[in-house]
Amino acid sequence: MADTSPTLINIDTRNQVLLERVKEGEHKKFEPFLKRIEKDVRVRLASEGETITSKKKLNALLSDVTSLQKSIYDDYNNQLALDLGDVALQQSKFEAASYNKVVVDFEATIPSANQALTAVRVNPMQLQNFSGKQLLEPFIKDWSSTQTQLVNNAITQGFYQGQTNAEITRRIRGTKANNFNDGELAKVNRSNRTIVRTAVQHSSTQARVLTMNQNKDLVKKYQWVSTLDSRTSDQCTALDGRRFNVGDGPLPPIHPNCRSTITPVLSEKFDFLDKGATRASVDGPVSTKETYFSWLKKQPVNFQNDAIGVSRSKLLRSGGLTSDEFAKLSLNRNFEAMTLSEMQKKAPHVFELAKVDI
Repeated sequence: MADTSPTLINIDTRNQVLLERVKEGEHKKFEPFLKRIEKDVRVRLASEGETITSKKKLNALLSDVTSLQKSIYDDYNNQLALDLGDVALQQSKFEAASYNKVVVDFEATIPSANQALTAVRVNPMQLQNFSGKQLLEPFIKDWSSTQTQLVNNAITQGFYQGQTNAEITRRIRGTKANNFNDGELAKVNRSNRTIVRTAVQHSSTQARVLTMNQNKDLVKKYQWVSTLDSRTSDQCTALDGRRFNVGDGPLPPIHPNCRSTITPVLSEKFDFLDKGATRASVDGPVSTKETYFSWLKKQPVNFQNDAIGVSRSKLLRSGGLTSDEFAKLSLNRNFEAMTLSEMQKKAPHVFELAKVDI
């Protein structure tokens, strides 16, 4: 039977930690572009004088502000695309190198740069309950358009509410008293963090899956690996430890800001020894055999409640289900998190046993 190397789980967990740092570094690169937007919009508003004097002036202003923002976002998106390409290339090489490290005398196939970049571009993200576009380039462009409209709306609303241009500018920039975290551009910055983190995760995953596909004599399946802490989403907690055929199952990011990763399941013909290996958790190393819910069962009740809610944690503790059974009950066939009502309809005896009323 195919198995997952504990060494690979450790390597992939460490890689995800490093990838989280890459995400933060990539988000910081947005700062100079945000400053350009702030400056150009402020200067253009100031050119109108104290107020916007007519609807005709407003429309001309909005046209100019839209154009200047588009130019800046185009510059930023081009840089981001190059950086995501670098992430994909690095991750495909990382994946191949991890195989060579674990399996003696194995020479992994590394996808070409063009193959890695194409995989990132043409394979859709699997964001659950997300109404926007799932392909990477439209996903980023849609974000740019939405953020542009956010600034334009502030100008339009300010005009109709009789605000001065200085007041509209503060509405967009925020106030110094709140460290400029209360303006529309602060919302843009927070939104960028989500977009960047999600895009980097997609680029990493697609490059790694491509490498798995090109080493089918070694890799038969992959295993979902979630972060073991209280911030992990309902979807990712239930997917932790689940195995899927390469090309058939769900892939991170399964929601915006997803921190989950995957690790290859090796063919049974490749033998390796790695006893007693561990994976990282919020409270220290745990066995690689541990899944999110088996780990969570060992945590204090208050931590369980914070992580998955009072009712779900009570079902986990007292519903008579194994950790794997609880994980399967938590997701529907599309790997979306089930509501408590849906879970109760599917397994009423679990609720009765745990004495959970909803």
